[in-house]
Amino acid sequence: MMPVTIDASLCNSDGHCVRDCPASILIINEKGQAPVVNPKKAKFCINCGHCASVCPTNAITLNAFADQQPVPYTTENIADYASVEAFFKSRRSVRQFKKTPLTIDEIGELIHLSAYAPSGHNAQPVSWTVLNQPEKVQELGALVIDWMAEMVTTNPAMAEKMFLSAIVYAFKNGSDIICRNAPAVAASWAPTVGITPDLDAIIAATHLELAAHGKGLGACWGGYVLLAAKFHKPIRDFLGVPEDHSLHGVMLLGHPSVKYHNAPPRHKAAAEKSGERYIFPARKNEH
Repeated sequence: MMPVTIDASLCNSDGHCVRDCPASILIINEKGQAPVVNPKKAKFCINCGHCASVCPTNAITLNAFADQQPVPYTTENIADYASVEAFFKSRRSVRQFKKTPLTIDEIGELIHLSAYAPSGHNAQPVSWTVLNQPEKVQELGALVIDWMAEMVTTNPAMAEKMFLSAIVYAFKNGSDIICRNAPAVAASWAPTVGITPDLDAIIAATHLELAAHGKGLGACWGGYVLLAAKFHKPIRDFLGVPEDHSLHGVMLLGHPSVKYHNAPPRHKAAAEKSGERYIFPARKNEH
């Protein structure tokens, strides 16, 4: 089967799809006719959808998504820079949540939107594990604490550097620093071997975090879960991560129980000229 179908009755033969295809699989055999797929290059299609997106007459169907048609949008639907700036600056890592549960459909919406994140060769290698029962989230946190307690004994230097004994003590006394009493967790994972699976999973998780913000939900990266999962197989097993896959993103999710009113300051991006190039060095926070 060819990767795309072009409706000649809708096509205006402008050639935009031919020029914009990253894999150059479309050709025009005769001027004024609709493009066709070059059969020798059909296998190189990555289903990115550029052809369907650039087509002004909606004449192109991606056969891998034959049950869906491209959804038109206009500049009126797209946030301007000032709106994007306000959106980015208003994003917070939320660590205080209401007990209100999240349904699997609510989280599924966010995961679907995260599929629009870029991935190497549009491989879309990211899978997700979702916990939307508070007791399961707590069980995940307890597994992380098990690993931390073990590190206090077997690797005291690392434990001291990361204050693991204090975290273990706090957790056992009712203060959940691991999952922050979030009602839900979404974890992204991908094959260990691939084009850019680690980056793809991280970028997808970042898109999910921003999507959650847009829905009025709170999100926070579960860094302790990510760290522990690298060394503690029971955590990966609990999250259903296969042996040949790796965990790359853990997002704590829920309705925020705190309201933020201001965007805090950040270091200004300052360019420094270095030869024929400019460097924007990191401006680390001073404590």
